[in-house]
Amino acid sequence: MASIDVKVDNLFPNLIATKNIDVSKLNVTGKNFKKTFGSDIKTTLNGNTLFNKNSINYLNIELRLILGYLLKPYCKTFVFNVCDIWLNKYSKNDYQESHIHPSDFSFIIYYKIDKSYTIFNNPVKSLLEMRDSKVFNKHYKPKLKQGDLIIFPSYLEHWVKPNSNNTTIAGNIKIIDIIK
Repeated sequence: MASIDVKVDNLFPNLIATKNIDVSKLNVTGKNFKKTFGSDIKTTLNGNTLFNKNSINYLNIELRLILGYLLKPYCKTFVFNVCDIWLNKYSKNDYQESHIHPSDFSFIIYYKIDKSYTIFNNPVKSLLEMRDSKVFNKHYKPKLKQGDLIIFPSYLEHWVKPNSNNTTIAGNIKIIDIIK
């Protein structure tokens, strides 16, 4: 059989990264919880999520480490800013509808949970549903537990299945500068 040179490219990868962190190092105080989003879950999105200095330093170190793995193919070093942080408190089968974030990367920390209820939609989910694809997944459900942190491109549509008595910390990250 003749040898054929085949080149495979990974177009537009949607890389995500997860790491278990020590949530006991995050001294979190949420203030001004309000029903937010279409699902009316209680969040501090438009209020205050406060961390003490040690907590924000710990979080920044963990975020820098994980972002380093995600950005390694694109640059040698980078500067980032956490532009938003908020708490989500789920109770009585609360959920979150499908949404994206207005940033470069977003993160979720599974602060106090029994299991993860987050689902990511394939960016071409609608097309896959129309074509009834047997090859490509329409959704991705990461297997995460309490203490896990996940970082993903903010444009990845995601949602949260109904759940109760869980708390997550969510946030957005803007990449300020990259050095190639």
